[in-house]
Amino acid sequence: MPEQQTQKNKETVHKDQNESLYNSEGVDLTLIRWMLSLSPTERLHHLQSSVNSLIVLRGSIRAKN
Repeated sequence: MPEQQTQKNKETVHKDQNESLYNSEGVDLTLIRWMLSLSPTERLHHLQSSVNSLIVLRGSIRAKN
């Protein structure tokens, strides 16, 4: 279910093709718009997923050493 909601939010972000993708400083605005379209709970879910990925990566680096 969260994956379907995420896809829906991505489609909403890209719906208006007239919106600028970058600001005057070259910052990609699509991810900012997408993140702002999420609920606080959805934002936390994505943050936790990123943290979990970093933990796995750190563990694999330590295992190689």
